[in-house]
Amino acid sequence: MPVPTSLNEQQALAFQTVINYFLPAQTRSSSFFFLHGHGGTGKTFLYRTILGHLKELGKIVLVVASSGIAATLLPNATIAHSRFKIPLEIDHGSSCNIKKGTPLAELIIGASLIIWDEAPMVHRLSFEAVDRAFCDIMKVPLTGDQYIPFGGKTVLLGGDFRQTLPIVADAGREESVDASLTRSYLWPLCTVLHLSQNMRVTSDAANQRQIFDGQNFAEWTLSVGDGIVRAKSFVENQPTDWIEIPESSMIQSTDAPIEKMTSEIYSDFSQRFHSASYLTERSNVTPTNINVTEINTHMLSLVQGPIRTYFSSDTLHTDATDAGRIETKYPTEFLNTLSFNGYPEHQIDLKVFTPVMLLRNLNPAIGLCNGTRLMIVFLGHYVIKGLIMGGTFNGKTVAIPRVVLNINDSRWPFVLKRRQFPVRLCYAMTINKSQGQTLQSVGIYLPKPVFNHGQLYVAVSRVRTAAGLRFLIVNEPNIPSNYTRNIVYHEAFSCLRNTAELTAPPL
Repeated sequence: MPVPTSLNEQQALAFQTVINYFLPAQTRSSSFFFLHGHGGTGKTFLYRTILGHLKELGKIVLVVASSGIAATLLPNATIAHSRFKIPLEIDHGSSCNIKKGTPLAELIIGASLIIWDEAPMVHRLSFEAVDRAFCDIMKVPLTGDQYIPFGGKTVLLGGDFRQTLPIVADAGREESVDASLTRSYLWPLCTVLHLSQNMRVTSDAANQRQIFDGQNFAEWTLSVGDGIVRAKSFVENQPTDWIEIPESSMIQSTDAPIEKMTSEIYSDFSQRFHSASYLTERSNVTPTNINVTEINTHMLSLVQGPIRTYFSSDTLHTDATDAGRIETKYPTEFLNTLSFNGYPEHQIDLKVFTPVMLLRNLNPAIGLCNGTRLMIVFLGHYVIKGLIMGGTFNGKTVAIPRVVLNINDSRWPFVLKRRQFPVRLCYAMTINKSQGQTLQSVGIYLPKPVFNHGQLYVAVSRVRTAAGLRFLIVNEPNIPSNYTRNIVYHEAFSCLRNTAELTAPPL
């Protein structure tokens, strides 16, 4: 099959490698591939091209993604955990709840290719659970000479290991790296396909100077992701993970850093606070939810109009024998004070025209995914309405109901049932939550340095040009104001590198 002329050399090689597997009389060494490339290298475009050609061949392709935001960028994509029924609590022996003879099992048997985007953010045990389920469905032994990964299904994973690794509660470096796909028994059986040419630079640039500047920024961003940017020494025995941020990207710290940061990113806010396009292209990002709340509270106070407050209904989900004792020990007033990462607060204050982020996958088919940003256009008692900002469904008005969320936190001896609108304000968001977003203007607020692999890279790669990036860093007096930490676990992706030596370009 001829390679489409719209693909660059690297994309064409990856396309040919995957497509040749479906052509007769071809020598095949692997049915398991990983497409590795940073943002802008055309992974999504390549996925779409492969999909189109396999459709012409009459093949069935299942498309999934690890996050709701990523799923909205691909045709007919769904969330991987939902599609393959991956357990939420998973261990080394887990398998997916897919029974033989069911429509889902028959669909998997009939599928020629599985495309799974944003794979690095998923725990390796999830892929191993899918492998066990597929082997069971396809009647392939899990051990021995006849073992074939994923039961012989052709699987194309994709993503960027420079970004954040799977979230593991209370994990250190060793545990986080161990959760990575590259530590799975599946990884040695995988053929890695590399994309490195930044297609956004050429397509977005209007002249040669912009192309040069864009390439320079893209290379600097990658060097942050690779952990090869280094700071000049400022203290004796300095840790090696400190880097120097260019002065041109700095906002000088003041006694009111939040006000300074937000006025920089949300310039002309009083005149444009009600513009969806204005809100779509900008946000502040910061490592912790505490700082996110501070920024959002400040921005809400600047929006004209009345506040509408929504309170959750909090109850306990317990065994009947324990209900009376636990409810007495943990009254409703106490439950209302609890906050959990990734869940709505007991009290949500909103105004019309404020941006919010959805915290649950309500209906990915119409764009309502975990991570979708919306601008509020109506605040009712039973429902709120918002205008989707960005992505495939940009500009679509949708309704968001209250939902019941079961919160199981190891710190507490109960499951909390919270009935609330699954949203939070998003003038600012955590760095982890910003993964998958593409913006024009981003303020990175670091009252403390980042604390996990890939966080700084995720933050700086939300924009395409250096002009759209601003830092406000609060450091100790003995540390220069434009220095910060960049945590990179090199061992998580060192096996992917295809260059002998990496050097960092100047910005």
